[in-house]
Amino acid sequence: MPFGSVFGAIVFGVLGSVLGTRMLGAEAVPLRVKGACLVLLSLTLAVGLLTKRTWARWLGAFSAIWFAASAFDIFLSQSGVFPLTVVLATAAVAVLLIVPATGRPVRPDSAAPQSPSIASRALGGVASLALAGFLGATAWSMARAPAAAEAAPPELRQADAGQADSPSEAKPPADVRAASSEGPLKWHDFADGLKKARQGRKLIVADFYATWCGPCKMMEKQTFRDPRVMTRLRDVVPVRIDAEETVERGGLKGIDLALHYGIEMYPTIVVIDGDGREVARNNGMLMPDEFLRWIDGVIERAGTAVARS
Repeated sequence: MPFGSVFGAIVFGVLGSVLGTRMLGAEAVPLRVKGACLVLLSLTLAVGLLTKRTWARWLGAFSAIWFAASAFDIFLSQSGVFPLTVVLATAAVAVLLIVPATGRPVRPDSAAPQSPSIASRALGGVASLALAGFLGATAWSMARAPAAAEAAPPELRQADAGQADSPSEAKPPADVRAASSEGPLKWHDFADGLKKARQGRKLIVADFYATWCGPCKMMEKQTFRDPRVMTRLRDVVPVRIDAEETVERGGLKGIDLALHYGIEMYPTIVVIDGDGREVARNNGMLMPDEFLRWIDGVIERAGTAVARS
């Protein structure tokens, strides 16, 4: 059996199944669909490659290229070892499956061509449907944010439009010096922050990060230590969550919270109300001025006790 088929079966069967299983625990429906399709696709491709099916070679090569491109995009925005590992592994699978010496099923020269069996056709059909479902769920997930914005109340959409047309200068803070005198900002665990939000009728600003994420560290140093940002975050309940942590804090694990809120990249800032419902989110790093414009708009639109007069 060619090495490319064996290596591809291992990568799809192990890596794909693990990633898909993690997505199954997400609250967002598109993520759960993606997870189910990824598990099904990975297992059928692994079986097809091990049984020397030609369709598995080409479908596996296409899938590997797609996954490598997706992981590379994540690596560019977040850096880190895990996305780089996915890029290298899936890129290697794609190359090994495409090159005839390592990807083409080996058969004796005397063997007559055989038509695909019913089982092979069924397995190929399931794999193709799983891939189509995965791509469709990906498009669905990308379209959720605009759809959610359209479903918002009219005044909320008008505020968004007004914010987009606002000048680039940040709102000048009147209490920058007060932030320094009050000391560093205190971050809470999610469970503790949820209690405080309920008691004080405030919003939670949850920072989902990973320890290996370069942009997360940059945002911590440049944005969350800015006196104006520190002052603004005292109006809400700031919560910080390691999205890959498996240790329970207040009965909750960071990795479970990340799945619950459908976190797909780092850093992701999620604004949550006292009942745990998502109000707004931003994916990627924000500099201080950008963060202030965004969070001011979110808080004011929420119409809570923390809104500015």
